[in-house]
Amino acid sequence: MKTKGLAAVRRRLRWRIVPRAALVAVVLVASAGIVWLSYTGIREREIARLQANADGRLRQLSQLLLAPAERYSYLPNLLANYRILNDALRAPHDAARVRAANAFLHQLNERTGTSLLYLLDLRGTTVAASNWDAADSLVGRNYAFRPYFTNALRDGAGRFFAMGVTSHKPGYYLSYLVKEGERTLGVAVVKIDLRLPDLGGSNGEMLVTDAAGVAFLSSRPDWNYRPIRPVTAAAAAQLRSTRQYEGVLKAPLVSAAGRQLAAGAEIVRLRGGDGIASAWLLVRRRIADSEWSANLLMPMARVEDIARVGALTAAAGIALLLMLGVLLAQLRSRVRERKRSRRRLERAHRALGQQNEELRLLSEELRRKSITDSLTGMANRAFFLDSAAAMVGIAKRHGTPLALLLVDADHFKRINDEYGHPAGDAVLQLLASVLTAQTREGDVAARYGGEEFIVALPHTTAQAASELAERIRGRVAAQPAPPGMAGLRLSVSIGVAQYRPEEADIGETIRRADAALYEAKRAGRDCVRVDGGVAPGA
Repeated sequence: MKTKGLAAVRRRLRWRIVPRAALVAVVLVASAGIVWLSYTGIREREIARLQANADGRLRQLSQLLLAPAERYSYLPNLLANYRILNDALRAPHDAARVRAANAFLHQLNERTGTSLLYLLDLRGTTVAASNWDAADSLVGRNYAFRPYFTNALRDGAGRFFAMGVTSHKPGYYLSYLVKEGERTLGVAVVKIDLRLPDLGGSNGEMLVTDAAGVAFLSSRPDWNYRPIRPVTAAAAAQLRSTRQYEGVLKAPLVSAAGRQLAAGAEIVRLRGGDGIASAWLLVRRRIADSEWSANLLMPMARVEDIARVGALTAAAGIALLLMLGVLLAQLRSRVRERKRSRRRLERAHRALGQQNEELRLLSEELRRKSITDSLTGMANRAFFLDSAAAMVGIAKRHGTPLALLLVDADHFKRINDEYGHPAGDAVLQLLASVLTAQTREGDVAARYGGEEFIVALPHTTAQAASELAERIRGRVAAQPAPPGMAGLRLSVSIGVAQYRPEEADIGETIRRADAALYEAKRAGRDCVRVDGGVAPGA
């Protein structure tokens, strides 16, 4: 009997212990799964947060990087139009002309704050340079292998970042083809110092990479001239042929590829100076209108720490849940509230970003409207006066001519009275299209007020301006009448005046052009009159 009783007890204990062991195993597996999910979830969230932050910083870098360089975008074209420089390219063996070009480039380089200004002949050899008297002078050296030279010959202009093979200093090169009529003389080159803009923030390292993936601007100087990954054979050959980073190209940053993420981001491993590899988050953004990319590398150590802390917190929470069921409800409530707060913050952040974008678009629209005549789409009076003042400064400094055309629609009041104001608006738009088509790049044409238009012509004498005025007058007279105005013959009267060096400002020139316009009106309209103070052929 005792034996049977012991067997029954053993059976009851076995059936109690087995379910409890299975339950413990399930709880342990579930707890491990929860800890793992907590770790991966927090890690992914931190990565996404870093990506969002990086995208904003990279967008800002893309907008600011080339802004200083754009201040000098006009300069290569300006160099190509200076006669003193063209003379040196036409006669590179004329020592006097080359000396004059060297001196001019040196003075202009001092005034503009550029790194170098120089001229290349059609073989790529430097004819004149702003550093002609320096130990590392470019004069006589050949740079036909540089893309800024070959691109200018092919396309008319070029841009290129490289380490200087002579100066051993990096720079951003802007080039422009120098022509005299249909004859090509050479290439004008401007070298400027390009720096990484200071965007603030300490999380991560900024890099700008070229088409080959080489970092040429970095927030860490020791990362300059290091490709993020090994360059391809074709890219390496291109780097050698252009000597873009000759003598400074270093080993790649990435020691091993990692996990690809959304939106072009990825996790990579970089080997430090101590030989130890560490994980970094790499976010890349293409810079508009270039072959460059803005990159942000952020260490993953902080993300891993946050994820591990989150996982440990989850494990502790599970232990507490197993011991105290009451704390479970409190903990879940806090987690939900934290999630709600995070979502509110994210929504507020998105709303703020949308407001900022709307303000930016509004600012751009207001700026465009502030310098544009809404009816004709031409520049307005204020923009013209600012531009003309700058042209006067150039004319005074370099002794170049500057002419003005004051154009007035004939019988405009009668057109408005007979055909209505919409017809008058159509006439003004037609005149604006003729003026825009007849003026050159570099000229400034604007609506001056009412039915009057004004055109500033740099590097143009009164004689040349009067010939242009005659072409404009003829083109207007040849225009068919706008719809609904059958029988109307359009015509304009034009006054021409040339700026005089002794005049205080452009206002005096405008008054003389207005007087010439008045003479054209008195002469019966549909004609051109030149200010009497300028001698014929001047």
